Amino acid sequence: MPAIVPSKPPTRLVRPHLFRARGSSRNSISTLVTIFCIAWCSLLELTGCVGPLNQRTIYEAKGIQIGVESDHTTNDDTIPPILNSHPAQITTDEVRTLLGSLEVSGWSGIIFGIFETPHPKPVFTGTELMSLAEPFVKAFGKASPRERVFFSLQNPNARYDTDRTAGSMFLRDDYLHVILWDHYGFQKSDPGGGEQRDPRDTKGMKLWVMRPAQAASVPESNEPRWDSFEKVHISLNVRDVLAALGGNHSTAKQPPTIITPAAAPTSSQAKEVAGPALNKSKDLPQQIEELGSSNQQLRTQVEQQTKELDALKEDLRRLRDDLKAQKNAKPSLDRKPSRKPPSE
Repeated sequence: MPAIVPSKPPTRLVRPHLFRARGSSRNSISTLVTIFCIAWCSLLELTGCVGPLNQRTIYEAKGIQIGVESDHTTNDDTIPPILNSHPAQITTDEVRTLLGSLEVSGWSGIIFGIFETPHPKPVFTGTELMSLAEPFVKAFGKASPRERVFFSLQNPNARYDTDRTAGSMFLRDDYLHVILWDHYGFQKSDPGGGEQRDPRDTKGMKLWVMRPAQAASVPESNEPRWDSFEKVHISLNVRDVLAALGGNHSTAKQPPTIITPAAAPTSSQAKEVAGPALNKSKDLPQQIEELGSSNQQLRTQVEQQTKELDALKEDLRRLRDDLKAQKNAKPSLDRKPSRKPPSE
């Protein structure tokens, strides 16, 4: 009788391709994570941001926003640290003078603007400067050394337009640095097809300074570390601009001061603070005299323009009378054509 051999359990088939598939999926996941980390680090390096962009709105009304936000151009690791001169004590007159000196040129679209001569226009209108000077003063007073002031203005003539006057600015050392992201006076090019507008489209914008003031030549050591998207920017020397554009003598001699928490002022410090107040009272008659001379010049210009306008009106009236006389006059030497007798 043959011996009974116990049967072996069925052999479990091993499919190597399954292990390869699992391994490849793990590798693909790790590859995606690596790519994502690299892209994130590249994005941070491109934008120059070291943290989230914190914003605090100080003023908001009728499509206008003014506030403070974190400034990536500051750096605490350098010696000395690169910080803004904030909070800053600046007056509304100084704000109107500094921002009123800014002009911008650009074009709507891409093709047509290349062949056109730039015609600068004010960045802020007179009405905007009158209403926004006080909010700008409050924003500069509440900004920290690591923050800057931002603004965003809606086009008052096109409430539903996406083009806005937007930018940011900050005081550092003796300079006011202004960045312009957009201006509602120039329309962005429309790519069509429902696509979003390219954020890199700066409309060929360029910032200018109204003469006799001029843009400041900032030393390389004091130049802010602009990122790749901050291409439209300009720097103003606060003292020079205020002095060139007829700012108050008391403010032209001294830039906006920094508000820093300190102990109670001593007697010597109180005397130093009281000194400028006395100088202001001494400069008041001179300011009144300058205002009187300015008003006289304006009156002279208005009178001259009025005379020129009256002369133009008189010339226009004469031209109309001459045309009317020529139209009504009948030529006296007109002859009727002779008729030939009919041929027999």
